[in-house]
Amino acid sequence: MKALKSFKFLLLLPLIMVVIAAVALVYTSLERLEQQHDQAAQEQQQNLSIISNAAEFSRKLGNIQKRMNLALDGALAGELSELQLYRMHSGIVNDLASAAKAIDELSASQLVLDANHGSAKGLQNAFSEYKRFVIMSTDVLAVDPQVANTFLQKAQRHYLDFSIFISKVEFLLAEQTKLRNKEQANTFGQLVNRLFLFSFTALILLFGFSQFLSYRASCGLIDIAEGLALLSRSQTSRTPLPRIEALQQSGRGEMKRIAAKLLDFRHSLERQRVAEEEAFQLAFYDALTQLPNRRLVNERIHQALGECKRNEQQAALIVLDIDDFKVINEVRSYEVGDQVLLATSAHLTNLVTDADTVGRIGSNAFAILLLGMSSTNEAARKVQQLSEAIKNSFVEFILKDEQTFFLTASMGVTFFDSSLENVNEPLKEAEAAMYRAKKAGRGLLRYYDAQVQALQQEKLQLENDLRKALNNQEFQLYYQLQMNANEQPLGVEVLLRWKHPERGMVSPGEFIPLAESSDLILSIGQWVLETACDQLQAWKTTYPEFSMAVNVSVRQFRQADFVEQVKNALQRTQANPKLLKLELTESMVLDEVESTILKMEELRQLGIRFSIDDFGTGYSSLQYLKRLPLDQLKIDQSFTRDITFDKNDAAIVQTVIAMGQALELEVIAEGVETWEQQQILQHYGCNFYQGYLYGRPFPIEDLEVNLNKLLA
Repeated sequence: MKALKSFKFLLLLPLIMVVIAAVALVYTSLERLEQQHDQAAQEQQQNLSIISNAAEFSRKLGNIQKRMNLALDGALAGELSELQLYRMHSGIVNDLASAAKAIDELSASQLVLDANHGSAKGLQNAFSEYKRFVIMSTDVLAVDPQVANTFLQKAQRHYLDFSIFISKVEFLLAEQTKLRNKEQANTFGQLVNRLFLFSFTALILLFGFSQFLSYRASCGLIDIAEGLALLSRSQTSRTPLPRIEALQQSGRGEMKRIAAKLLDFRHSLERQRVAEEEAFQLAFYDALTQLPNRRLVNERIHQALGECKRNEQQAALIVLDIDDFKVINEVRSYEVGDQVLLATSAHLTNLVTDADTVGRIGSNAFAILLLGMSSTNEAARKVQQLSEAIKNSFVEFILKDEQTFFLTASMGVTFFDSSLENVNEPLKEAEAAMYRAKKAGRGLLRYYDAQVQALQQEKLQLENDLRKALNNQEFQLYYQLQMNANEQPLGVEVLLRWKHPERGMVSPGEFIPLAESSDLILSIGQWVLETACDQLQAWKTTYPEFSMAVNVSVRQFRQADFVEQVKNALQRTQANPKLLKLELTESMVLDEVESTILKMEELRQLGIRFSIDDFGTGYSSLQYLKRLPLDQLKIDQSFTRDITFDKNDAAIVQTVIAMGQALELEVIAEGVETWEQQQILQHYGCNFYQGYLYGRPFPIEDLEVNLNKLLA
């Protein structure tokens, strides 16, 4: 029995030795394979970690880009204060400093160094340039948003360089993964050759087993490689990876962890692409209506110009502004105002074709870009049809919650073709036409007129010159005599004149309305008042009984400290307040009657007199006039001029004189140019006159010469 057992043992010994050797070889080979596998998995994990960090870094840069666009839009729209812009600047600078450390670590990684061609240095240079232009942009954001926009566009180009580099790293990882698969297959082949020397059976078993393992591993690695390649090529926000998801759910060990890392990497890419899409949306689309914003409308105009050149066509641009939109916000709430804007955007979009563009370029302003017209006449017809449709739809505006508004929209239109040189001009021209429509009334359409625009530019230049005139001592006071029926001078009216250094004397009809429409009238009016008081004091000995009439503007009189200003001027000059006469208009004294009476009474206590200028042109009520502490009514020159032949004007003059007599007020007529006019006025009971009959307005030197002749 023992022999049999020994024999069997001897017979089985070679098989046992082969099996042992095979097992040892398999064990050694598997151990080596496991080492290689672990090394490959570790390198794979490191590479995926690097790419994941790169994706996270890209997301941070995308977030910085988004915040920069928000800051730029806020600065352009004037919605952000300097303090808010500074805080955003500080946050962006801090984030860039943090990102700089991450970029240095990324540049030092082996994966980036393997990219060759100076990729690490290129990455650092791209980020350095991007960081420099972003900081430059935020530095000038509060001072000049247009310059900040230029710097931001340069930073965007360096941001694109970084994105290209990330794609390069992803491609490199895919190539390295394929190379490792090839090396793994070679290892399996060597194992099969060794096992063949010891036992065919063991070789078959080991070969089958190794093939099975190889198949499983290769399938997983191939799926991972294909997933990486797909991610590197994909431009969509969602990339399906069903095999990787299955591997992550059913796989084991490193394959499962690699699959999980790859899915994490996909998620990072998705977040980055979503952030980029959101940044693009914020940069080029209105947040409320989702319509193209002003920047994108300008870009569409640029594209339209190219189409006009290719097809020899005409384009039209309409700028539409909802009239009195602020009333809706103030009375109904901003939420209702937003509903009106949304309904307006939807309605305008339905009125145009897909080839046209509707954009929101302001708080309640929209732009409509029309394309594809063969001539200006066709463009004009299309604009007319569209404007009529808009007007009809705006008559009654009903929201979803059945709130009804009766709205109008003012529209401005301009046309352009391939001859256009500056793509920024159409919007400016259409807006200028729209403002003309608003000025003319509600719900009107106006076309851009280059001549009108030139006049507006000239008006703007004149206003700029007017702001410098007071400091440059370009203003002068002229004086026009006021006479009685005995042709004796009683006083003068002060008249403001402007001697422009280039244009010469500028008509008061040009610069006075400009001054009244701005704060300039306040400083100019104060200068006139103080200069007049200086002249009164200078006449204290030569013309001690001479009165001086000074016109006061509405804005000047409505100042809370106007009374104090007059008191200070009199105290400084020591002028006699009884000789100072302030001329007010009818509309001024009848608007806010109670506060007007209080101011007039306070000044009246000082001895100052009051006259109603241009009386008869307004809508004065006798009930109010008798309450006002007045001393004089001045008949407007438009009635005086035609008194000799116009019965209506003569009747008005008689009525004013009778009203003045009833209220025990002096009545003075301005614009007296002929003796016939003077005689009629005197016959009606008016005994005080002012006009060319007694002399034009003179500068002080000529006036005093004329006065000396009259009083001689």
